[in-house]
Parts: sequence; C-alpha cells; structure tokens
Amino acid sequence: MIKNLATNWIRAAAVALICGAAAAGSAFAQGKPVVRMLVGFPPGSGSDSLARIYADALSAAIGVTTIVENRPGAGGQIAAQALKAASPESNSIMLTVDHQVVMLPLITRNPGFDAQKDMIPVGRIANFHTCLVVPSASPAKTLDEYIDGAKKDPKMASVAIPAPGSQPHFLTYLIGQKYEVGLTAVPYKGWSPAVVDIMGGSVPAGIGPCDGVTEQKKTGRVRILAVATEKRLKSMPEVPTFAESGFKMPADSFLAVYASSRLKPDLLKQMTEATRKMFDNPTLVEKFASTQMAPAYAGPDELRRIVEQNTEFWGAQVRRSQFQTQ
Repeated sequence: MIKNLATNWIRAAAVALICGAAAAGSAFAQGKPVVRMLVGFPPGSGSDSLARIYADALSAAIGVTTIVENRPGAGGQIAAQALKAASPESNSIMLTVDHQVVMLPLITRNPGFDAQKDMIPVGRIANFHTCLVVPSASPAKTLDEYIDGAKKDPKMASVAIPAPGSQPHFLTYLIGQKYEVGLTAVPYKGWSPAVVDIMGGSVPAGIGPCDGVTEQKKTGRVRILAVATEKRLKSMPEVPTFAESGFKMPADSFLAVYASSRLKPDLLKQMTEATRKMFDNPTLVEKFASTQMAPAYAGPDELRRIVEQNTEFWGAQVRRSQFQTQ
C-alpha cells in the first residue's frame, strides 16, 4: 500500500511539473500585458460587438492581449463603477456609451463614479442615431401625422423608450413640449424588448437607437418617422431629420473608449495614438461600420468638448422636465 501511495505521488508530481512547465512556456511565449475592456451591456449587443472589434485591433496595434469583460446593468452604471475601482495593474478601459458620461451624472444623485475624475477619454469610435419608430400598421406616415394622431387619441401618445432617464426619455419630453401634446414615455429594460412591443402593436411608437431597428425597417415591420442627425442618413435618405422639424439638439449619440484614471501613463499614450491610427485603416473602419453604427473618430480634447456640450443641453431638459433624480 505504501508503495502504491508513493507511486501515485510520483505520478501526480510529474503531471504537475509537466503542466506547470507548459503553462510557464505559454505565458513566456505570449509575454504580453493584459488589458481589461469593460462593457456595460450584455454579449451580443451592438456595443459589445464594437468592443470586440476594437479589442482585437488594439491588441494587434500595441502588442497586448485585450479581454472584453461584460458588466451589464443599470444603463452602464455597474461597468462605470468597476472602472473607477480598477487597480493600476488591471490596465482597465471601457467602451463607453454617452449615457454613462452624460446622462447618468444628470439623473442619478450618486452614480458611484465621477466621469471627469475617474475616467480619461481615449477617443470616440462611432456615432449612433436615435429614431422615432411606429409599427408598420400605424396610420402615421410622418412625424406630423403621428402628432396629430396623438392629439386626437391619447392611446397614440405612449412612447416606448429603452430606459428611464435616457436621452430618448427627454427627447419624448421635447417633442411633447414643441407640439403641445401630452406624450408619455414608457420605460423598458433595454431597447430590444421595446422594439418587440412596437412591432406587435402593444405600444404605438418608440424612440431609441436606429441600429436596433435597421433590419425591422428593411423587412417592413416598423416605420421610421424621424432621425436625430444633422443630415439625412445615407442608409435611409427618405427619413427626415428632427432638425428639419425645427429641433435644435445634439444630433449624435456616441460610443467611445475611456481609460481608468489609474491607467499607466505610457500605456494610455500608446492606446490614444493607436486609436487615432485605427481610422487610417479602411478595412478596420469598415468593420466598425458593420455594427450598423457610424465610425467617427474624435480625440480626447474633442471628446471632452462633446461631452460638455451634451451635458449642458440635456441637463437643461432634465431640469425643465422636473425629472426626479434617483
């Protein structure tokens, strides 16, 4: 029995030694720093897809291994809090939706992070646009027709939105104020379930990201009445902009990369420069565009300015609407 125990111990030790050597060899062969990229939304979402394209490009550009870590929940608040808590050794960055750095600080008393102190802008990657959508069976063919219908029938005045306190929430408020109609924002837990109810006619209209209804528009299941852009989109030139109806507001929502304020300065510099150079690569830009978002680079300084302008505008709407911060 003692002999068997000894034999088993020797075999186990040998296996451990071989595995350890293999692991060490693998680590040595890779020899790359690991970068953690936080995403505040679930796998399979548009932001997640964009994050993975960017992560691969960053890995290739500066010789790191970039791992995407999904931290969904609370409109990206959980991910932003994780970025604040990140250690310098974690090399943490975040693919950030403008809601996280513009709206959350406006609608939340204590978001658990300071977007100006805890996060450093690396660069904007893409813009995405907001659309007013109705079911294909809706009698409304234009924004004006929808407003007329909502004035005549209160049932038409309900508007599905992705989340309370989101930009679509306050765009609903703006439309109601401009046309003097009592629109009611109906918050959902994300845009996808809202789109399902819009297609099914459970809710007469919705305001949310255009990329979330692109396929539904192509197949004729929804109709887009207006889009929040400065100019009509090439992908839907027949759809008028809100600007054409006299709305003055920041036209584009965005996705950008932000770094933890604790990120090593040398690594931050490399990431910032690599992000800028990504937009010199047509193949990579095309990959960004495959997410149904519009590739649009902006450097750190321009990104700060965009956030300041958006915060000023949407902050005024939050106050005017008397939204109750949470």
